[in-house]
Amino acid sequence: MKASARGTARLLSGVGCVAALLLPAAVPARAVPLSQVPTADGKKGQELPGMPSALDADAACTPASREKAKKQDWSRQRLDLDRLHGYSVGAGVTVALIDTGVETGAAGLDGRVSAQGAAGDDCVGHGTFLAGLIAGTGGSGARLTGAAPGAKILALRGTDQRGQANADLVVAALREATEAGAEVIAVAVALPRRDAELTRAVAEARRKGAVVVAAATPDPPRTGTDEIPARLYWPAGEPGVLSVADMLPGGVRPDDALRTAAIDLVAPGAGVVSGGPRGDGHYLG
Repeated sequence: MKASARGTARLLSGVGCVAALLLPAAVPARAVPLSQVPTADGKKGQELPGMPSALDADAACTPASREKAKKQDWSRQRLDLDRLHGYSVGAGVTVALIDTGVETGAAGLDGRVSAQGAAGDDCVGHGTFLAGLIAGTGGSGARLTGAAPGAKILALRGTDQRGQANADLVVAALREATEAGAEVIAVAVALPRRDAELTRAVAEARRKGAVVVAAATPDPPRTGTDEIPARLYWPAGEPGVLSVADMLPGGVRPDDALRTAAIDLVAPGAGVVSGGPRGDGHYLG
């Protein structure tokens, strides 16, 4: 086995942990309120500002957090990241992250993020938040290291500047990730319709040996009361893609989570702590 393949295999032994990082933030886009960080047993703990997954058209970019986490969040404890890091930190592996972009100079990412064009400007902050969960060093004091702190991040846009999903951007990002030779492609965008170009882009990525992991569903809508029937979302519904759904500390999905039949893995999707695009404070997603 080639050295690069061995490195990928070591990282993918914890692919469930990496998958945990792809879930949309369960915070309304309109506001960035202080939210409670649950502890490992689900009890309420410290307060941190929320990280939105999208912004309203007239909203300012997500501001720097003035708060810092004082302890490890429940998701890292549940996934036992401290033990996982004894086997691998993902050194030598590139994870392509398709979301709102990643600020390349964000705290805790230590120059391991590459981005071209608009992908290096993250107004929303969600992509940078996820990059910290995937490969962040965690800073000091709170043990908030990411799942693969030795990996590199290739930041790609799957949304517009405000965080609204765009199928054409997702397709272009998948192709760029494949061309760059990313071993893992993390897609935080969940599209409502299947597209032939998207199907081809995913298939090509898999033929080149990439593991594609995607959010099983998008965030629930903030307005409307009609129940949305269970359905597939894309690219999570594509053959061979690891589809990941969110869970609460009690092991169940949120009450308002959209339903889908194609779930391969569940992972922490609430009360998760990471950094953002501005400052060195922490957020809750």
